[in-house]
Amino acid sequence: MRGGAARRAPWILALCLALSLVLGACGGGGEKTTTVTAGKTAAGEIDEEADAGILDEILTRQTAAIAAFQRTRPRLGGSAGALAPLFQTQEQEHVDGLLKVFRALGEKAEPGEETIEAEGLKTPADQLLFLYETEAATIQAEISAIASLSSPTARSSLASTVANQAQHLVLLRRALGAGVAESVPFPFENGTAAAP
Repeated sequence: MRGGAARRAPWILALCLALSLVLGACGGGGEKTTTVTAGKTAAGEIDEEADAGILDEILTRQTAAIAAFQRTRPRLGGSAGALAPLFQTQEQEHVDGLLKVFRALGEKAEPGEETIEAEGLKTPADQLLFLYETEAATIQAEISAIASLSSPTARSSLASTVANQAQHLVLLRRALGAGVAESVPFPFENGTAAAP
């Protein structure tokens, strides 16, 4: 057996060499073309201005969430009353982190105006649902932004923000009555899971 394998080895090696030469010859001799899609940068390049525009939208959303929490906080009771200050504080930290990203990009932050309506919050469940929907919508916006950013620093910062806000959703789902297993809605959180 060993002798037979040793006799076949040169033939197998020769066959592999011949195949590699044939395959190497395929597709040679022609012009190489590269397609670049408009609006996209080459791999590794950072478009600071475009990233700043995307981050301005996220900054607008985060600032609106802080303002909504501030407006509704005095009316929030129960679990929502305990969670809202934590969320508001962490949302402010997210804003501060984004401002650092703007500085790293060498761009000026120019957020727009957005108001998150918080009317008709009569019951503790209404209040918790408001917090849940605000966090979920913010997560959706941030995940969409991450896919469009060219800066690794901006993507990393926004990804850690999304992770924190997904934790908020877990707390809110528990406060809304979800059991332990229901508290974590999806293995890939994207902000679209309905409140329990």
